[in-house]
Amino acid sequence: MPRHGNHIRKRADGRWEGRYKSGINANGTTKYSSVYAHSYAECAEKLANALNHDEITDSPITVDELFDSWLMSRKNSVKQSTYVSYRSLYDSYLHESLGGYQAEKVTSQMINQLADTLLTAGGKRNQALSSRTVQAVLILLRSVLAYGSSEYRLENPARNIIMPKTENIEIQVFSDIDVKTIKANAIKGNCQSMGILLSLYTGIRIGELCALKWEDIDFTNHIIRINKTLCRIKNPRNSKPKSVIIITAPKSRKSIRDIPIPPFIIPKLSALRKGHQNTDYFLSGSQKYTEPRAYANYYRKFLQSISVEYRNFHVLRHTFATLCIRQGIDVKTLSELLGHSSVTITLEKYVHSDIEMKRTQLKKLYQAI
Repeated sequence: MPRHGNHIRKRADGRWEGRYKSGINANGTTKYSSVYAHSYAECAEKLANALNHDEITDSPITVDELFDSWLMSRKNSVKQSTYVSYRSLYDSYLHESLGGYQAEKVTSQMINQLADTLLTAGGKRNQALSSRTVQAVLILLRSVLAYGSSEYRLENPARNIIMPKTENIEIQVFSDIDVKTIKANAIKGNCQSMGILLSLYTGIRIGELCALKWEDIDFTNHIIRINKTLCRIKNPRNSKPKSVIIITAPKSRKSIRDIPIPPFIIPKLSALRKGHQNTDYFLSGSQKYTEPRAYANYYRKFLQSISVEYRNFHVLRHTFATLCIRQGIDVKTLSELLGHSSVTITLEKYVHSDIEMKRTQLKKLYQAI
């Protein structure tokens, strides 16, 4: 509602903001201030008081309140699993240490001290947290405080905070012998063992595999269509059960993709397809899904049964990426097969150059000189 250069608007967090001219800055520009309320009428009254130079009694916003406002502003723009992970990360590492402080009183020194505490004794039983986890906490806090700067005109003490250094630990992929052993045994088994083979030769994620149904496998065009993922998250309602299963869109827009089925797998898949309905889940062969935790346990036992050293399920995806690079598949194609949002992620996280690849590449140099 415009009024002599002042206006009232409803914000994304549900509160009403009344903005008014409150003076002149040192550089001669107009200075603006705001009042906040939970209803239009209350906001209009506060704005009128401000214009009449009456004292305004606004309760300072706490970090907890600022986080709740920030989180609400993102509710319709992120996946439910992401929304819940934000809440969990904040409750675990920020609520107790900073939540009760007035947001405007938080300083960069407090944030640095928090980071040091988390790195040395921030985990359960006062164990040190990994630098990656502390990075995630600080990135979340920085986003919340940046929101406070733009929406509440608060100072942002996290603007120049330096993130703790993280080491890129190179994951050891399955050896060529391991790959052959897994292939030879998995292809003789049921849908569960075939799922392991699919991940090894297509890079499909465990959540995508658990959500896969027979209707997603196109036997005419020999394609697997990835359009959903299954995961267990903390119950958003904070009630029993403590966690719930959700089936939602994949990790990112580019994760919705078509993957060619390796030719040697097609005959086995066709045989396994018999007797199943389109809406049956691939892994279970029924209307009941297999959740990632249960399938990860099956995978562990499978490796043990064939005497292959255990590596977590995601290493199948790493191994697929490495095998593709060895065979000269371009990174752009590989990135699309993996469903990454950018080629950079593929290069930094999934492509590992082993000693044999280094020798092969250096041969090109030796031959040239």
